[in-house]
Amino acid sequence: MIGRLCPRYWVAGILATILTGVVAFAQVDNFLEEDSSTEVDQDETDTTESDDSEGGNLNLSILFKKISDLESENRTLIGRIEQLEYEIEKIHQDNRERYKELDERIRGLTGQTSLQSSDQDVLNSDQSTEDGMYRTAVNHIGEQEYDEAISVLNEMIESYPNGSHVPMGFYYLGELYRTKDPKELEEARQNFVQLIRLHPEHAKVAQAKYKLGIIYDELGDSSTALDYLDEVVQDYPETSAARLAKEYATTLREAENDEESAE
Repeated sequence: MIGRLCPRYWVAGILATILTGVVAFAQVDNFLEEDSSTEVDQDETDTTESDDSEGGNLNLSILFKKISDLESENRTLIGRIEQLEYEIEKIHQDNRERYKELDERIRGLTGQTSLQSSDQDVLNSDQSTEDGMYRTAVNHIGEQEYDEAISVLNEMIESYPNGSHVPMGFYYLGELYRTKDPKELEEARQNFVQLIRLHPEHAKVAQAKYKLGIIYDELGDSSTALDYLDEVVQDYPETSAARLAKEYATTLREAENDEESAE
């Protein structure tokens, strides 16, 4: 009996062992498939991230190139603007020099006229008198001996403060100080102001105010310069000084507008 049962138990045991092995193998196979699938998914993920990274780098490169191009264009435009500003300033400077040259020619003609129209007794008077000192100063001006002329005119005004030649003395001193090299603009300004303040009805007041406009511009005070220039245009409209003052004021305002636009 026992001998018959033993083969059955063996067979059952062997079958159980085989079945267990099959199940274990199946589990191992499934595990391997899952692991392989996981690796494939990971590879796909890495590939996608790599593609995204390459695309991002490409976009940044394009952006940097555009920024570089814009900076280059900006530098070019700035260079052109600076060149235009330089050319505009040169035009204004040339205009100012033209007006100054014209002013010098008018001043020369005015000086000649004043000398020609002087009384003969002034030309022939004793040099110890006001007339004689004035004649001496005018002669020095004609010889371009400006320092000597300045010295004589200052002495004349000090000696004869109420003299008939004092207004022209102030005017000539203003011109001489403005003509010296280097210019003495403050001295010139003071003498023109003295002429206007002490002799407001003198024929040279319009010219003196025009010259003050130029002097204040050269001193860097364009506001006061324009005040004097506009005053000449308004108060002495039919004079050569008014025409010159109007042109000079126009040039000065254009220069100021260009500077404001540039800022």
